[in-house]
Amino acid sequence: MGNHDFFIRRGVKLKELYKIQIDEEGIFLERPNRFIAHVQLDNNSEEIVHVHDSGRIKELLYKGNKVKIRRATNPNRKTNWDMISGRASDGEDILINSSFHRYISENLLNDFEISPFGKIDKLKAEVKYGNSRLDYLLEKDGKKIWVEIKGVSLAEDRVAMFPDAPSERAVKHLKELIELKNLGDRAAVILLVFRSSDIFRPRYETDPKFNEYFYKAISAGVEIYPIQLSLDNGIINYRGTIKIMDEID
Repeated sequence: MGNHDFFIRRGVKLKELYKIQIDEEGIFLERPNRFIAHVQLDNNSEEIVHVHDSGRIKELLYKGNKVKIRRATNPNRKTNWDMISGRASDGEDILINSSFHRYISENLLNDFEISPFGKIDKLKAEVKYGNSRLDYLLEKDGKKIWVEIKGVSLAEDRVAMFPDAPSERAVKHLKELIELKNLGDRAAVILLVFRSSDIFRPRYETDPKFNEYFYKAISAGVEIYPIQLSLDNGIINYRGTIKIMDEID
């Protein structure tokens, strides 16, 4: 059963957020480093593909799995292809290219019908705070809302999880959002969940520090919104929100 069929059966109304060009489907062979993968196409040619995702993604990028790729638009690049998605065990195509997170999240935030913040007055991307840059600074009714975006491609038994590798950067962002909240601004994390899931939890087995500060952020009043998305024939669809699992003692 495909993504579309699953959500239609649940009565969830789809909303298109972004369209991604897909040029070829192939078989994943290997990932010699975090930026490069080798993919075999239907004509048996072996292509070098750029991987724009720092996560391990071992549940999607393993030898023999089906992946989808697109031709690079820059003729001066070293690689001619970009990795777009990997096939999950349940048949879903899962986006594994973080370069699209900006476009997806910006379209989400500018759509008052589905944005967690409703209609906003202003949006600015990549805003400096301290020694960092946070993804967005929104303004609504004279109030600042700082927003950080995280992509989630890992799920087990319909439980979405982040991160799949230790992330000092993600912990740093949580600390900064807590600080901003304590200073009187609103602060939020939007989790772009690309696997069909019922609930989200931080993956404490991988990064106990992120798990600790995730729940500290919630206690401090940082808003966290896991947004369920899917990739259907190149279209990123919005499908609603999912719950957050209570902290495990």
